[in-house]
Amino acid sequence: MRGPHHHLIIGDGASAAALAETLALTSGDQLTILGANAGQFGKGVAYADHPGHAPWRYAYLMNSPSGAFGGDFVEWLEANWGDIRPRIAVYQPRWLDFTADHLVAGDFGAVCAPRAVFGDYLAEIGRGTLAMYVETGVTVQQRTGLATDLAKDEHGFRITLATGEVIRADRVDVATGGPSPQRYGADAGPTAFTTLCGNEQAIAEVLRPKQEVTCLGGNAAMLDVLRLMQSVMDEQDIRLRVIARGSKPEPLIWARPRKEPVTPKLTGPYRDAETLLAAVDAEIAAFRAEGASMAEPRPGFLDWAAETGLETLLPSLSERRKVMPQLERRFRRGTHDSLADYARLRAAGLIVEEHGEITWVYAETEYKTRIRLKRAGTGTNGEITTSVVINTFGPGDQFAVDLLTSGLIRNGWLLMNDTKSGLIVGPGLETEVEGLRYLSPAVTEIGAEVLAFPLDDVSALAARAKAANQIATHERSPS
Repeated sequence: MRGPHHHLIIGDGASAAALAETLALTSGDQLTILGANAGQFGKGVAYADHPGHAPWRYAYLMNSPSGAFGGDFVEWLEANWGDIRPRIAVYQPRWLDFTADHLVAGDFGAVCAPRAVFGDYLAEIGRGTLAMYVETGVTVQQRTGLATDLAKDEHGFRITLATGEVIRADRVDVATGGPSPQRYGADAGPTAFTTLCGNEQAIAEVLRPKQEVTCLGGNAAMLDVLRLMQSVMDEQDIRLRVIARGSKPEPLIWARPRKEPVTPKLTGPYRDAETLLAAVDAEIAAFRAEGASMAEPRPGFLDWAAETGLETLLPSLSERRKVMPQLERRFRRGTHDSLADYARLRAAGLIVEEHGEITWVYAETEYKTRIRLKRAGTGTNGEITTSVVINTFGPGDQFAVDLLTSGLIRNGWLLMNDTKSGLIVGPGLETEVEGLRYLSPAVTEIGAEVLAFPLDDVSALAARAKAANQIATHERSPS
């Protein structure tokens, strides 16, 4: 009979919450949640709330309709709408106007809810999970802190915090988030920011009417910058420059009346990733020719990839590892109203686009940052001087992760794939060290499966954690 058991989860977002639901804890055990936002377990950075006085509190919307995150969230949103609506209306009247057709129809599944509202839902689930353990006699502790090192000896795991404090645990789950944004040299300064999330207050303090803000990258995070600017200044004062390597995200919006999802009929096998992607492009083009928008093919492609498996489509492991970033680019999404505002402000000359490859950033002084880039089409080198810079590029070609995960990779406890673009865990999410599991959007291989799409939404993370737990439970069961 084992003695009291201490399980530590490092992380407080969706990945951590998904892992928390899979623990085999009994009366007398201890569970510790360690993270920067541990008190709001489940929200993490992506779905965190903002202070009530912050104009951008509900500015950021989910990039997919609520129904894509499961029926439970849709029911929760509808049940709590009487409380949610007046809070949103103070901050985002434009959003409520845009989604009015869905709300009048009572179709809450078609609504792209504010991320902070989804965070409230996740925090409620997190509280329920922890309360369940407390009811069974487990001691639960939520601690605010940053883990910087993880070691193991004969007494179990030894976790060192940024403060120098050491925590002991018998088993550890690491869920510290996805890859960090691509960096460009000296790209941080008084008015140059390496990410938007968590820096909103500092960015808002340096924004000036009619002063140019430059986004390094044209994905959904760039649309969030636009929403932030709309929240803190008059639209006629917005001056936004976007340096994009590829196309912008496509709106993912469910029309009224709803259209049926479409599913690809691709079976393979294909000789290489390029051939598979060409087939995907042809299938997408065929759907578009029939009048489908991205709202119909995307769910079907996600289900198709999960059910078919890349191993069926591509016999070569090396070719399977090339697919995820390419598929992700094809199915990038952004909220419809943000993209509509983007198009409107660009037509008015308030948003300027540059297409090219950023090569270096020099954050020299306050309100002066130089950006070097190779312009698309001409291939000529150019330089831009701008006032405020925000990195909205995403992970890009560099694979950078948090300090703790980097240490696990360096020590050989966590494996990276041979293309240096993602992490590998076992079928039960186990690492190379017994008692240590890992889950985050940085994972691209689970057991023998190479993932076709990144684990960048809550539904995918929860499904993977549940499946991994079933595998682990089966392996522990006597034959």
